[in-house]
Amino acid sequence: MSEEKVLRWALAERIEHLLIMVLIPTFIITGLPTFDMQLFGWMIVPPITIDLFRVIHRIAAGLYIAVAIFHVFYHTIALRSTKMGVSFKDIKDSIGLMKYYAGLSNEKPKIGFHNPTEKIIVYWGMAVWFMLFMGISGIILMYPGYFPSWVHEWALVIHDLFFLLTVFVLLFHFYMSTLYKEHRPLLDGMFTDGMVPVEYIKEHHSLWYEELKRKK
Repeated sequence: MSEEKVLRWALAERIEHLLIMVLIPTFIITGLPTFDMQLFGWMIVPPITIDLFRVIHRIAAGLYIAVAIFHVFYHTIALRSTKMGVSFKDIKDSIGLMKYYAGLSNEKPKIGFHNPTEKIIVYWGMAVWFMLFMGISGIILMYPGYFPSWVHEWALVIHDLFFLLTVFVLLFHFYMSTLYKEHRPLLDGMFTDGMVPVEYIKEHHSLWYEELKRKK
């Protein structure tokens, strides 16, 4: 008998995630030589030039903006609203989850559709705020002639700082979704048909499970 499953990610959401999965590493790889030429200059192997890295970096930025615009429309006024706002409960549950996984608590918070830690750190932290600061500072760095020198210098500091933060959050997300076997059903669903076992939802997203039961 096949295991009962429920749809967690529609096709559009899976494609969106795949694009972001490609674009963010592209940002990181093409940004490394600019970040520190002494450490990462070995990446510039003729006929590859630093200018080619910059062009790819800018193209990736444009594509990310397009994905972001689609995301806003899709999750607000169009097809699906997924309650991405952060509440006090999300903050409390996020702290509770970190304590639980660190072995400091035996009580696991009851959560809904989203994991609050990933909502706060990965979604708002990396996908929204980090990329917003990276985007604004990146535009200033692209057109230095239009801004005072002190603005350009601060933009460089902000761009480098949020670059490092993005790498850290990306590694955290990779660990929790890929290497942490408990959440493997989510990984399988994201890269197949978007379906997740009901038993997994019942155990790890109990409030969402209760919501699904009420809708039946």
